[in-house]
Amino acid sequence: MASNSGATLFGRTSASVTYGPYLRVEAGRSSTDLSNANWLPPGPADPRVFFDFGDDNSTFVGAAIGFDWMNGFRADVGLINAGEVDATGPWSYTVPAVAGPHADITDARVRTTALMGNVFWSPLEQRGVNSRIQPYLVASLGLARNSMSDWTRTRATATTPVRVFDGGSNIDLAYSLGIGVSVQVTRAGRHPVLLDLSLRHYDFGTAEGGTATVLGGGGTPREALNVNRRDNVVTLGVRIPLKRY
Repeated sequence: MASNSGATLFGRTSASVTYGPYLRVEAGRSSTDLSNANWLPPGPADPRVFFDFGDDNSTFVGAAIGFDWMNGFRADVGLINAGEVDATGPWSYTVPAVAGPHADITDARVRTTALMGNVFWSPLEQRGVNSRIQPYLVASLGLARNSMSDWTRTRATATTPVRVFDGGSNIDLAYSLGIGVSVQVTRAGRHPVLLDLSLRHYDFGTAEGGTATVLGGGGTPREALNVNRRDNVVTLGVRIPLKRY
């Protein structure tokens, strides 16, 4: 266990003992990239249609419980909510290539919750630098529940210009990599309260809608609208050890 006195960094005094279990909460902002959006229309000769979805922003919140070994490593398990984002855009290309126009996606939303296991490594703490300021690296692995709302395909030249299909949800593998810094805001010797500022990249896997028709006629899609979700997230968190020394 690192000493509670000694080394300083950037003029900061030594940090309090944080060894043991802790609670962590975080909130921030997410910039979302929705890529590889596509569907397979009903017709057996129809090509797979890909769409150009724009980026969107949403709120990001999370809570976790974990353990700090004070040897450079800590780990926790947390539940996060990546927020709801717009999943709409015009058609971009088809496979195989078929001249358009093809349908656009004019109404759809994607939201994500995930259960993540997180491992943090603080290189200064591992070298015995017991400072209030501790930069860290973090890697995460978990499961994401991606949900899509009812989604609308619009094609002005079709027999049924507007068709609405039901939503859906699925579980997919999720992972994250990031960097951050922890700052103890209480004085050494007092029960510690720490602020965590982090920048992380999340890959939440695929979100997929349903194929049942909600509005409009026509056949059933061979594959529903589906899209890959990736988020770049900036969060500010509070971490409080549960054990007192």
